[in-house]
Amino acid sequence: MLIPFNLSTTFDRSSDETENACVLRALLDCLIRCNVARIRYASRPLPRLYESGVKYGRTIDWDNVTTLYKRGYGDCKSLTAALIAEYYLRGIDARPVFRHAKTLIGARNYHILVLVPKRNGLDKTEFEDPSRKLGMGQDELKHFY
Repeated sequence: MLIPFNLSTTFDRSSDETENACVLRALLDCLIRCNVARIRYASRPLPRLYESGVKYGRTIDWDNVTTLYKRGYGDCKSLTAALIAEYYLRGIDARPVFRHAKTLIGARNYHILVLVPKRNGLDKTEFEDPSRKLGMGQDELKHFY
């Protein structure tokens, strides 16, 4: 089902950074919760993101995990939401972290990472980038790191 949102005043050159961050977080939280339900109640177990064959690829769509796996590619919002939902169901308290950079014409680009607190015996927080792990190129990442 397609559920359109009209957010035409959000994420443009004149929009407020705080509002942008709040809207982006609300949309991502919604997608994460949808993915938790999809994974939990799937008729057949879904593979983990990194074992699914999905690759990084730009898209304007906010795909749930089932649609992401069918398409075979997605960008940071869909990949991050899928990974965080997977971690949630495994008891890992992962969270999205947003990075943004301005383009040469003044538009804003966003990138989303996964913040993973203390795991695997490590005593520090880690940032995980599923887009990078699944094929996002260095030329796209240079503005965010």
